[in-house]
Amino acid sequence: MISGVLILVALIAVVVLVLRKVTHRAGAGTPDGHAVRRFFQYLLLYGLLVVGAVGVSGLLGRLFDRSFAEDEATLALYVAFTVVGVPLYAGMALWSRRTFRTSATEGRSLGWAFYATAASLTSLGFAATAAYGLLAWATDLEPYSGSAIGQLLVWGAVWGVHWWLDGRVTPPDRSRPHHLLGSLAGLVTAATGMGTFLAGALAALLGLGSDQVLAGQDRRLLEGGIALVVGAAIWVVYWLLTAARSERESLWLGYVLLVGVGGGLATAIVAASTVLYTVLVWLLGDPGPVEAAVHFEGLPGGVGAAVVGVLAWWYHHAVLAQAGSGKRTEVQRIYEYLMAGVSLLAAAAGLTMVLVALVEGVSDSGEVVVGESAVNTLLAATTLLVVGVPVWWFFWHRIQRVAAATPAEEHAAPTRRFYLLVLFGVGGVAAVISLLVGVYLLIRDILAGTAGSATLFDVRFPAGILVSTAAISTYHWFVYREEREAVAPSAHGPRYVLLVGAPDEELVRAVARNTGGRVQAWRRMDDGETHWSADEVMTALSTTTEDEVIVLSDAQGLHAIPVHRSRGD
Repeated sequence: MISGVLILVALIAVVVLVLRKVTHRAGAGTPDGHAVRRFFQYLLLYGLLVVGAVGVSGLLGRLFDRSFAEDEATLALYVAFTVVGVPLYAGMALWSRRTFRTSATEGRSLGWAFYATAASLTSLGFAATAAYGLLAWATDLEPYSGSAIGQLLVWGAVWGVHWWLDGRVTPPDRSRPHHLLGSLAGLVTAATGMGTFLAGALAALLGLGSDQVLAGQDRRLLEGGIALVVGAAIWVVYWLLTAARSERESLWLGYVLLVGVGGGLATAIVAASTVLYTVLVWLLGDPGPVEAAVHFEGLPGGVGAAVVGVLAWWYHHAVLAQAGSGKRTEVQRIYEYLMAGVSLLAAAAGLTMVLVALVEGVSDSGEVVVGESAVNTLLAATTLLVVGVPVWWFFWHRIQRVAAATPAEEHAAPTRRFYLLVLFGVGGVAAVISLLVGVYLLIRDILAGTAGSATLFDVRFPAGILVSTAAISTYHWFVYREEREAVAPSAHGPRYVLLVGAPDEELVRAVARNTGGRVQAWRRMDDGETHWSADEVMTALSTTTEDEVIVLSDAQGLHAIPVHRSRGD
């Protein structure tokens, strides 16, 4: 143990000396030297913080537990972490403070952003776990633990100090990942707690849990309530008081759309599907020789998850609508196409299982995919179709409305092209593979002289996958081909177009697609940002037949000016 501590001290000392040498030469060094110095400096600072805090919190926990004589090995580890980690961390912190005074760009460095984020979130996790343990002890869910008190005091103080430092030193654009990750941690914790609380309450109302709700075996009410309190506190600090008021840029939109709106909707759909299938099997299917309490044991959890998912979706959708700028972004496209794709795959799985269930129903084999009978397989397929088809239609219909309103921009969007090509490609590959497997099984049984109902049963999955994937692939191929044909007649125009005042990459791609030429965009320094559409640019280009054109904007709109470039351009 002593030799290990000595090796750790020697290693840290060597790293500190190397970092000092790098720092002394940084005055005449290169930016790469600064990056290397910051990487090791803040990585070491973070490691020493964790070591020192673990040691101090462990010793405080022993003090509150009054158990210094127990488990000498762990006690020695805590002492070593404290006497080594705390002084070295203090020295590294003082040195880092000096680098902030000598460098005006230190607060914007990725090294500091990594340290502030990692230290804050690590301390937040330890403090939240300790707070949960103390609340569980206060409600008689868990026995007394002095280590939870020490952990909360130390890690709570560490989080508070770093939260204050992050607010004073880190620029808003660098601290945004930290705030959004903290918001995510609070949201997930609070949502899990609320779902567990609702599940316990519903189980008590339906008589599916223990008769003693608070003190009995069903602890979900208290466990969920504690998790909800801890998660809500984190979410309020990180989201309501901080991240929700920050700039609405791509990372913020990605969190709200993909995590809040998309994650909430996906959770609600999956949970509702589980609940629907459980009810259908009991009413119409074959639940097997089980009592209602056993069959519906998972029903409260599914209902709780569905309610939480709907609430998360509703809230973040309202936040997005309130902060919306009216301009369609690529992040929004990713969300809509992702939801459409996932729901379409669910519907395709349902269609496949319908065919499988039909084969299981007419086959003599006793094997089934879901539950105790082919009826359960059909009910599972029905659930997937009932949930998947409406969701897909909702998102796809909205996407198609936007595509009809602004065809040039939407058809040229990389997310849409990726969506269409992937569904066509994956569907086609899956259809070919399933066709090969089905034909192989059929020929195998014919050559062996065993072709019959067993062969039909064996090819049920290849046949179902073939039908569903072929339908998906064919539909999306027709959509993609119609878009290409619609754009093809207008895909001619100037060989070179310079857009002066429209620094929009999506617009550049759309105009290039429509003209078939080379398109560039220059930002005007004497004019504010204006929004151009591809349709307006194409209207301006239709006024000239020259091969090289500059497009400018004034009070009357867009104008195309023919130019002639030299050979060197």
